[in-house]
Amino acid sequence: MDHIQKILDDAIAQVPRRALERRLAAKFKHLGIAVSDAATATLVRQIFDGKTTVVHVDGGSDDITINLTQEDFDYVTTVAEQFTNEQLPALVEKMSDKAAAAIFKSLAKGWRQEANAQRADVDAFRDRLEHRWGKALGKLRLLLTISREWGATAHERRRTKRNSDPTHLEKVLLRLHVRACQITNEIIVLLENGFADGAMARWRTLHEVATVASVIAIHGEEMAERYVHHQVVEAYKGLIAYERDHVGLRFKPISKKESQRIRKAYAAAVRRFGTKFAEEYGWAAHHLALKGKERVTFARLEQEAGDSYMRSPYKLASHIVHAGPRGAYFRLGSIDGSPHFLAGASNAGLTEPAQHTAVSFSELTMRVIGDSPIFDDVVALKIIARLSAEIPIDFWKAEQKLRRDDRRHRRNT
Repeated sequence: MDHIQKILDDAIAQVPRRALERRLAAKFKHLGIAVSDAATATLVRQIFDGKTTVVHVDGGSDDITINLTQEDFDYVTTVAEQFTNEQLPALVEKMSDKAAAAIFKSLAKGWRQEANAQRADVDAFRDRLEHRWGKALGKLRLLLTISREWGATAHERRRTKRNSDPTHLEKVLLRLHVRACQITNEIIVLLENGFADGAMARWRTLHEVATVASVIAIHGEEMAERYVHHQVVEAYKGLIAYERDHVGLRFKPISKKESQRIRKAYAAAVRRFGTKFAEEYGWAAHHLALKGKERVTFARLEQEAGDSYMRSPYKLASHIVHAGPRGAYFRLGSIDGSPHFLAGASNAGLTEPAQHTAVSFSELTMRVIGDSPIFDDVVALKIIARLSAEIPIDFWKAEQKLRRDDRRHRRNT
């Protein structure tokens, strides 16, 4: 669409020339000289090209010289400024409306064909990606399937268990496992479609869920109960933010009854669990805050879960999630991570998010299964442990082949 901008730029560039042409035409008329528009335009072009500031005109028997004064150039400048400030905005608005309508109509008319072509490109890309990464992706899919089926069986087992309500710990770990299954599924979809950076961003969330599940599993029922009740803290903070922002968002205010309910629940929770319960990770403060003074951070949760070694990839994933310069210049989807422009899918960079996903998801599932004596659970644990060891290796092998193919391609081009 750059040709539209070029047309507009050319039109703007002609404004000073047209102004000088009118100025010269007025001078010619005042002197009673007949000069054609074409000749006037030629003279103006010479002036703007810097070839002359003195105009020579054939006046019949005598040559007539017209000097262009500073007043003439000031006139041209004034006309150009008036056009820019007064007429150009309306002209641009009018032209852009017409151009947008015409281009949209053209795009909409041909969109079905374009959409079919794009889908064909995506299908072909996915086929190539599956050919290269299929073995490793297949095992990651298998890991998800086994874990999800185990979760469904465990949920049904606990639901039908007689004379025993599930504990807070059981409910929290099961819910975190369900959430992890969904996140892992999302990661697989992103990997299948060549979005390594998006997969890494979703792994960041999976790592957080896995870490929280590990900490709660370590400390047991009391922490799980605090985790459940911490919902009221998050609801209260959401309420405060909503009451601050709803007018600007043009949303309806929350009802007085609902506001009071949330505030009362929050106050009751803080009275019961202490003031540090109101912090971001307040549900863990009682067990992890040293001498009641330390503020619990996610890094502290990682340390407690034995996941401190994941701090580096977690920071990398944070760069991808946030709008800092590292995230703008580094792309996993670039085969060497260099700052190329990557606005879509790539068949590179899948290894790191896939490896971390296999490890985090396996660890979480094994935490949830725990030391169950049930035979099916023991078998599931052994399969999951095997897959968590094999998946990173299979992805690494696929990446090494990709790098060798890329080097060979570069040598041959």
